[in-house]
Amino acid sequence: MTSVSNRPVADPRADIRRRMETGRAEMLAVIADLGEAELRAQPDPGFSPLGWHVGHIAFTECRWLLRDCVDAPEPDADSFRLWDANGLPLAERGPALPDPDALFAYVDDIRGRALAHLGDRPLNGDARLWRWIDQHEAMHVETMSFLRGLLDGGAGPASGDTPAGAAEMVEIPAGRFRMGSDHPDAMDNEGAPHWVELPAYRIDRYPVTQGRFAAFVRAGGYDRPELWSPEGWDWRRGRDISGPLYWRAGGDAHPVCGVSWFEADAYSRFAGKRLPSEAEWDKAVCWDEAAGRARTYAWGEAAPTEARAGFGGKPRGTSPVDGRPAGRSAYGLVDCLGNVWEWTASDFAAYPGFSAYPYDAYSRPYFDGGHKALRGGSWATRARVLRASFRNWYPPGTRQILAGFRCAADVAA
Repeated sequence: MTSVSNRPVADPRADIRRRMETGRAEMLAVIADLGEAELRAQPDPGFSPLGWHVGHIAFTECRWLLRDCVDAPEPDADSFRLWDANGLPLAERGPALPDPDALFAYVDDIRGRALAHLGDRPLNGDARLWRWIDQHEAMHVETMSFLRGLLDGGAGPASGDTPAGAAEMVEIPAGRFRMGSDHPDAMDNEGAPHWVELPAYRIDRYPVTQGRFAAFVRAGGYDRPELWSPEGWDWRRGRDISGPLYWRAGGDAHPVCGVSWFEADAYSRFAGKRLPSEAEWDKAVCWDEAAGRARTYAWGEAAPTEARAGFGGKPRGTSPVDGRPAGRSAYGLVDCLGNVWEWTASDFAAYPGFSAYPYDAYSRPYFDGGHKALRGGSWATRARVLRASFRNWYPPGTRQILAGFRCAADVAA
């Protein structure tokens, strides 16, 4: 399994080539056995077909990397209409896709031109852009991974499993910590690093498990408006749901997966707790108080391994929350990276000193108060975007992503 360290590399071009070749192999593996009908199918009305993601990856590489690094022309209007995120409506993208031969010829041409220039041009200030392109592909491969699961019928109702999983909480002391990252791979919304002051609080050592969430289901949590925010109850009343989107039979010790922010918020009320703010999550996972610095990963600086986190899409699916003690944070939180994304209470917002990259609309449009911040990665997150500072964002009603949560609570004065 590929792992990525933050240590300097001796040959940056070879490192970039290796990363891009790994990313492309990962993308192709997700769809290797699919035919044209499956590539055009829309597994969920809120997401694009798998084949669209393939072309969008190449389009983005052409639009930003080839144009800026090798002086290629801007993609034409038809390419923008088909492959840009703001192009065709989601439901129209599948029928508009080219046939698979043409699609993969387009993808191969873009990547071939990019790699042909990688070895004979100075990187200068372009290294960040190459790494951004590589991470962009990794993020879409994760999306393709859960869409592939939906295409295969990987959703299921909540079962009557018994409650399980530790409810132990860790107290995080009051004080300042440094939030944000200037890591070479950091996306624009991860910066700039800044100091944050927090009072003492408590946070779950583990993500909420299926077993514990099953108690909420059995107690009628989906039909009790007093447990939901007004917006959450409006969302719930409009849907015929009675449990998480994804459920693993016999998986009491696995994290609950496939819940919206509204469901996570309602469960937290049921448990007498609340969701952590993004800053609370960040301090508990990233901050090393003894060293006075933030860690790249919850466990330190060593690259991700299977002993520390569940990531990379192999094996497919969640794993028990207490199965990787080697991945614990400095404060003792376990299962912080990989397995499931974790909803926070916070809106996705710019950090102080935010500077857009590589274009203004990559992160900025989502600082709109309509998206919640998620942290930590999932079992489908690739190693090169698994760092603890990485931020994700979705509207609070989204269930299809591989998301769970852990709870927090105030410390009495």
